[in-house]
Amino acid sequence: MHKCDTPPRHQLLYIGVDVHKDTHTAVATNAFGEKLFEKVISNSKEDFQTLVALSKKVSASHSLFPVFGLEDSYGNGIRLAHYLSSQEVMVKMVPPVLTDVFRTYETHPEKNDSLDAFAAAKVLIQRIDTLPSYTITKQDELSKDIKELA
Repeated sequence: MHKCDTPPRHQLLYIGVDVHKDTHTAVATNAFGEKLFEKVISNSKEDFQTLVALSKKVSASHSLFPVFGLEDSYGNGIRLAHYLSSQEVMVKMVPPVLTDVFRTYETHPEKNDSLDAFAAAKVLIQRIDTLPSYTITKQDELSKDIKELA
């Protein structure tokens, strides 16, 4: 399947990712919001490979197609998004304001990476058709490189 083709919503594995500079927290759910896995990874290619392998394993065991939603407000998810795109995995941008809305309706609405990733997955479930695909321009990459050097 090409990454631009979106299967029906009930056939997707929704993987919300709370992105930070050094680590990322991923939570995967089915279309009903049932948590299927949670994983914290470093911002390294090796851990990206581990996350993709896990998402493909869980997807296959549930007959689902993986889609990632990155809650990335400072551009720290560029490396992950680039890797996911190279693996032909669908990647969407999830605005932090939308995850905040979901988190406030939780029983324990305190802020933590796991809840933010879970909220990003829930946003994907409800808004996948309206969320923009994660795009990376040369200017984004250059800006990120300069920020890391400084």
